[in-house]
Amino acid sequence: MPGLFQRLFSSRGRRARWQHEDPTVRARAAAQLDANDHSALEALAGDDDARVREAALARIDDLDRVFALHRQSPCEESRQRLTQLLTGRSEHSRDLQSRLDWLERRSAESPLDIALIEAVIVDGDNQSLRLAALSLIEDEAHLVRHASENGISAVRHAAAERVTSEAGLSRLVKQARRDKQVARLARDRLANLRADAEQQAAAHLERERLLTALETQANRPWEPMFEARLKHWVAQWEALDGSAETEQRERFDAAVTRCRQRIAEHLRHQRESERLKQEKAEAQSTRESILEALSHALTVVESAERLTPDVMESLEGKWQLQNERWQEVSDRYGVSDHYQQRYVELNQRAQTIWQAWERWQSEAPALEAAIEQDAAVAPALSRLDWPAALPPTDLLLEARRQTASAAVAKPTPTDLDVSHAQLEEWLEALAGELDAGRYRGATQLHRRLRQAIGGQESSLPEALQQHWKQQHARLAELRDWRGFAAAPKRESLVADIEALAEARDHSDPKRHRRHQQLVREWRQLGDAAATKPLAQRFRSASDSLHDQLGAWEQEIEAQEAQNLEARQALCEQLESLLDHPSDVADPDGLRRIRDAAQEQWDRHWPVPRRQAASTGRRFSRLRQRLQSLIDERAGDIASRKRDLVQQAQQLAEDDGAAAERAEQAKALQKQWQALGRAPKGVEQALWRQFRSHCDTIFAARESVRGEQRSRQQQRFEEMQALIDRLDAWQPARAAERDTLDAALAEAQRLAPLPRGRRSDGMEKRWQGIVHAREVTLDRLALVEQARQWPAYRRWLEAAIDGEPLDSSSFDDAPADIRATVSARSSDSDSEAAAEDALQRCLVQLGLLAGEPIPESLEPLRLEVQVARLNDGLGRPPTPPEELEQTLHRLLSVAPLSRETWERYASAFDHVLGEIGQARHADDHQQPVDSV
Repeated sequence: MPGLFQRLFSSRGRRARWQHEDPTVRARAAAQLDANDHSALEALAGDDDARVREAALARIDDLDRVFALHRQSPCEESRQRLTQLLTGRSEHSRDLQSRLDWLERRSAESPLDIALIEAVIVDGDNQSLRLAALSLIEDEAHLVRHASENGISAVRHAAAERVTSEAGLSRLVKQARRDKQVARLARDRLANLRADAEQQAAAHLERERLLTALETQANRPWEPMFEARLKHWVAQWEALDGSAETEQRERFDAAVTRCRQRIAEHLRHQRESERLKQEKAEAQSTRESILEALSHALTVVESAERLTPDVMESLEGKWQLQNERWQEVSDRYGVSDHYQQRYVELNQRAQTIWQAWERWQSEAPALEAAIEQDAAVAPALSRLDWPAALPPTDLLLEARRQTASAAVAKPTPTDLDVSHAQLEEWLEALAGELDAGRYRGATQLHRRLRQAIGGQESSLPEALQQHWKQQHARLAELRDWRGFAAAPKRESLVADIEALAEARDHSDPKRHRRHQQLVREWRQLGDAAATKPLAQRFRSASDSLHDQLGAWEQEIEAQEAQNLEARQALCEQLESLLDHPSDVADPDGLRRIRDAAQEQWDRHWPVPRRQAASTGRRFSRLRQRLQSLIDERAGDIASRKRDLVQQAQQLAEDDGAAAERAEQAKALQKQWQALGRAPKGVEQALWRQFRSHCDTIFAARESVRGEQRSRQQQRFEEMQALIDRLDAWQPARAAERDTLDAALAEAQRLAPLPRGRRSDGMEKRWQGIVHAREVTLDRLALVEQARQWPAYRRWLEAAIDGEPLDSSSFDDAPADIRATVSARSSDSDSEAAAEDALQRCLVQLGLLAGEPIPESLEPLRLEVQVARLNDGLGRPPTPPEELEQTLHRLLSVAPLSRETWERYASAFDHVLGEIGQARHADDHQQPVDSV
């Protein structure tokens, strides 16, 4: 029992001693504490006195515990104890493998203190331990020092192997005096490095030369050796030793891509040019075929035996078809003067034929009436003015024959008797008409012969008289055959027209067409088998049909009249437009007018037959004039667009600013769009040239933009590296604010970043990291400022005791402290006011420390907080500045008695002690999300 009480009292005594106010007592107590008393040893390991910390750490043999204490409160004593345990200099050190494992595990978790690693490399009790610690060093300056000064050869060689920079090898050559092998290794590697650097520099210059050539080539116009030069430069690039820089590789890829795009564009333009040539050849062949078809159509008309409506309709159909083909080819590829002249000549020939046909249609009723009444037809033939090269119509031929017969039958005062030779000639003509089966011509010649022979038939020669009787009999036979063939036909036509008159269930258009067909067939029979009853029946049925179809025919006639008026109005509008064309009308607008006019023309149909051909010829001539105007305006646009192509070519070959040239090219493109279209084939060719030059200009602009993007990307990468570096940096002292200022200066150099989601994210992360580091530095500065409280307290108590400024208490006082104390001596406030100011300082320090305010001082909390807010209306002071201002205000409190101060001194010690705790320095280090 006595021993138990003795140990109990002894333990309580030691616990009392390690909590003693005297550091010497605490140090002795720490040295006597049990190693298993972890709480007491850990508390003493964080003591303010170095001797106490050293004694307490000497009692801790667990490497992990010492490391944890060192991480929580770094100090020289904990570092020395870690060094002893790691290097094996302590008798309680672990075995070598455990220490190696511990070193590997801790370095994998987080970077170790460089001073600790240095100590292990220098003082480690084993080569493997030193090499393991050496592998944790990345700073080349430390590697150079260990390669020069370490006591173990293997460590020196291992450190020398990891020195790779030229500056590090140079320093190693100078410092490696004790190890010739290290010096020789450093010299050899330095020489190789410099040789490699020279080779890389030469390769870099050669790559820059190739890049300049490639980038210049990419902006040049096409030349025959373009592709060969590109292959040569690419081969030179690939033959260079070493790897290119990222920027150079990007520039090379961009330049080669632009050159290959230029080659592809040239090949495409070449294929397009060949296609255009082929299309032009095909267009030329098409023009030849069109002109040949038109010429053949005119030749067919001119070589026909008789000119009939079918022949003219065939000519009109062929002409319209070929004319549409001609206009299509002209719109697409334009037309040369030679082909245009040939087309105009053929068109003039066609117009001559159509004009003659129009005159014939207007004179045909008069000619037909004159022939039927056996009247004079010469005036109508004179008005008709039929071209000699154009074949006659049947009616025209009949009129000519009647004119010739009238001239033959007309007796003259001097020669009433016709000669036998003339009679023979007429008989031969009569035989020809009978051979041809032309009953009407034969009848007229027979009547003239009968009038000429008269009563002298008996006096004619036997042969002539026989010939006359023979032809007379043939004419009678022809008359009988015509009657025999026409009689059933007439009866059939009468039956058909009477049945049509009764067929009221059929549509009016169908009955009208059938009626017109029956009337034509009746007229074609002439007087063959003509009888009065049949004629009356046919006429009666026809009149009945006219009565039945009267309303519909009137409607059709009205519609045809309206369509004719619309077509004539359209022709008048086109004539007005062509007689006074607008100076600002572009070909596209004229083409729209042409197409709309054609559409309107086709929509207004049918028209009266008599005016259809003449109106159609008029519209065709106007359409030709309109097409000529379109070609003329399109030619003007083509010449102006050629000027734009030349301007674009000059811009492409210019060496000015790429952005400015691109803007000028855009202006040229707007002018191009405003001009309208040239002839289609010319438009395509000019557009390809213009687009090629514009592509060259915009490719140069894209090259510049690519370089800008590369620089922006580099700035992004530099900014990202700066953010990562600042994020990894954790300040340990307030004096490290220079690092933050340098980072801010570097960020200012990289600003502004291009706007975008990435830059916004980087900016947000950067601001968060900067704010966190500023808070950390302010907290560290606040801690360091609070730890100066003992000096401030000594100066304050000396000022309270009235010691002069030249006394020993103020030897270490800065100038601003002396000025504050000096100003304090002249203050004449009362003791109560001084105590109030003292309380306000205490409340403000409590708010700054986040400590609870005593209940007696709670009424001052609101006033102090309001005062702090008012002080921060401009730029709020940082916590260190606020603490410094409060301490200066505390020094200026006067008059202050020793008794008053003693009542508040412990409170000030407690508050400033809480502020001065190092653990507060990490309170605001919050993680910042990465981009």
